[in-house]
Amino acid sequence: MTEPTQSQIDQLTIAFERFTRRFKVAEAGAAMEHNLNALDVQALLFVEDHPGCSLGDVARYLQVAMTTMSSAADRLVRRDMMERQRPEANRRSVALTLTAKGKASVAGYMAGYGDACRAMLDPLDPEERIEFLRLTDKMAKYDI
Repeated sequence: MTEPTQSQIDQLTIAFERFTRRFKVAEAGAAMEHNLNALDVQALLFVEDHPGCSLGDVARYLQVAMTTMSSAADRLVRRDMMERQRPEANRRSVALTLTAKGKASVAGYMAGYGDACRAMLDPLDPEERIEFLRLTDKMAKYDI
């Protein structure tokens, strides 16, 4: 495989900066609607995908300190977006789940994210979309 040229790297850098801006705008809209910060949003997304997970699971995934994650969970519990439950099998552990309000927030965030993706795919014809998705999937799976 040949190395990418500096021009190709520069072109991709500009494109990803634009993509990132679109996603940040979508994320900010959802976060502002519920007065959430980026960590809160990412915690909600993780718990939505892993109901019953522990605080440590979320902290490890988001690569934040347990105290930071505990504070985020406290905020989300106070806002009635997340619940802490004690599993019967291990009363010392805490399982996290989303409330209806938390699930609605995630749905709103994902809708905004979907709108940003749709805007990126709109200028492509159907064949280009297939190729773009194939290539981005290949890049996403590449270990760096």
